[in-house]
Amino acid sequence: MYEVGQAEIDALTRVINSRALFRYGVGHECDRFEERYARYLGIRHFALAASGSNALVAAMIALGLGPGDEVLIPAHTYMATATSVLAVGAIPVIVDVDESITIDPAAVEAAIGPRTKAVVPAHMWGTACDMDAIVEIAGRHGLIVIEDACQGVGGGYRGRKLGSIGHIGCFSFNY
Repeated sequence: MYEVGQAEIDALTRVINSRALFRYGVGHECDRFEERYARYLGIRHFALAASGSNALVAAMIALGLGPGDEVLIPAHTYMATATSVLAVGAIPVIVDVDESITIDPAAVEAAIGPRTKAVVPAHMWGTACDMDAIVEIAGRHGLIVIEDACQGVGGGYRGRKLGSIGHIGCFSFNY
């Protein structure tokens, strides 16, 4: 169970006392968090969204995915992985998982078709997908890799933070 202590109370008090409850402006808590989390991940850019679902949709829009595009997603994931694909008008193609309960790289390769534009490896329950294999397959086929790290916050894979390996990563701080 997470504990809320004086540091968290002080942070909330600071935000309330600033009278700047929204993210717009310079030097606010959201800006501070984005800068610190980008450093933590070892990446240049990090932008907060209202949820992991919103982050996935924003990523897909930013990468130009849309109607008619196929996006490979794992058979075992939270429903937002599929609904985000649908939200941009693309077609989710469900791909089998392996014994790690994450997307199976061999099944990814077998599912690639002429309309496939992206793959969304979802790191489930903190278990990392086989990102070396997925990135290699995606590279050979010209696919975009959108990491769904919503259930892998803080996790790593071979010395890199989850969400920093693909072309773009999405997170949720729900729990």
